[in-house]
Amino acid sequence: MNKPKNQHIIPQCYLKQFVDPNTPSDQEPYVWIFDRGKKKGRKKAPKNILSEKDFYTLKIESGEKDYSIEESLAELESEYSLLFEKKIKCKIPLDDYDHEVLCAFVAAMLQRTLKQKENIEGFFDQLIKMAEGIEKAHRLEPKKSVELMKEKEDAHKLTIIQTIPSITKILRKMNVAFLCANKKHSFITSDAPCYLFNEKLQWQRLYGPGLGQKHVEIRMPLSPEISVTFSWVNNLRGYLRIDTDHVHESNRMTRSHSYEYFIANSPKAKRRWFLRFPLDPIFIG
Repeated sequence: MNKPKNQHIIPQCYLKQFVDPNTPSDQEPYVWIFDRGKKKGRKKAPKNILSEKDFYTLKIESGEKDYSIEESLAELESEYSLLFEKKIKCKIPLDDYDHEVLCAFVAAMLQRTLKQKENIEGFFDQLIKMAEGIEKAHRLEPKKSVELMKEKEDAHKLTIIQTIPSITKILRKMNVAFLCANKKHSFITSDAPCYLFNEKLQWQRLYGPGLGQKHVEIRMPLSPEISVTFSWVNNLRGYLRIDTDHVHESNRMTRSHSYEYFIANSPKAKRRWFLRFPLDPIFIG
């Protein structure tokens, strides 16, 4: 059996929803991928972007490779893909099992990105630096720092599997709303499509958003037509139609939370997606 060595950071089943509807019939369907700060994109097939060799593969002491994380994610992706095509895409209410699958998929998308990998490894770098400082100050053998370096190698991979159940449990308790765009404008996505946002904390730098905060939202575009939002707001649930300005504001947020790239189903990037603040007369006033 061939093992999945080339592993997608963002799954193909998700990316394929954002393919250009005007792809010529004689070409493989493609998306438009943009560098985070640029307005000119290039067309690429979903299978050819956002993947790395052995991104989720664990190395066993015997020298063998463990592909269980990639295989578990693949099973979840398959369940979600079926759910999206049969229910979400058709704007059909979800049952309890559907809700569980959606929550698990969103939890995985929150953790599996390069952006999250950098955050976790950056934390380990700080621990390693502290351990090295203590070892040097006390003239100790570099034992703890070496242990931490070893742990860092698989820290992100293990965190994905360890945190999905707990994040899923929290998401299940939150209200779910599917925001639906009009036919004239589409949602974009990115290489870090799922993000937390708390409007009460956006103008300060001391605290970041957390899942337990009253005003926090977990947002993720699911396709050019639909974006999902988890929140503790009681009246924000079901399938809701939003206007053009809200679609563009969602895209501005998606691009600003991206790591290196954002992705669209069209080569046209809007200027307002690159603004630092919302293009809102009330805000400007």
